[in-house]
Amino acid sequence: MGTYTEQDELEKLKAWWKNYGGALVLGVALGLVLLFGNKYWQQYKDQRREAASNLYIEMLQDARDGRAEAARGFGERLVKDYDDTPYAGMAALMLARMSYEANDAAGARQHLQWAVDHARDPATQHAARLRLGRVLADAGEYDAALALTGAAHQEGFEAEYLELKGDVLALQAKPAAAREAYRAALPQLPADSPYRRTLTMKLDDLGGGG
Repeated sequence: MGTYTEQDELEKLKAWWKNYGGALVLGVALGLVLLFGNKYWQQYKDQRREAASNLYIEMLQDARDGRAEAARGFGERLVKDYDDTPYAGMAALMLARMSYEANDAAGARQHLQWAVDHARDPATQHAARLRLGRVLADAGEYDAALALTGAAHQEGFEAEYLELKGDVLALQAKPAAAREAYRAALPQLPADSPYRRTLTMKLDDLGGGG
């Protein structure tokens, strides 16, 4: 067997580099692109979230101080330009409330529907869906309101959906079905929840007891 020399090792290295060196360089380059690309993307998202947070704070302050038009301007900007942040959905809820308080039911429905369809936070989506259901019920659109109570993945909001269902059924003069919904809602609430009293009062109003 011949002697293995450094020249042999060098030749092997040259051959390996010829076959695989390009792929190695490409792999390292792609890895660096992904590393710095992900870092940049995270920074970009953080900056957008911070900007949206600041706009939402401005909206809240203007709303508290009675500057409704300024508050609406911030809210509409959040919905339009920052729809990928959770603040857009929260702004849509506030815009809906402001519209409703201004007797603009159509505007309230539009903002609530946007939050149902686009809000990033599930809790915001549920809140929007429940409020939309009440707006629809107020307008006499009972079937549409009831359809919203069948939303999937209600975790944490079961009692609210059942209460809305009971309220709509009561408006439809279906006391037995309304009582069933209210009674189903009660076990979904903590034993010490003060909200249990509200449901019990609604049951009493229907003549069904607790």
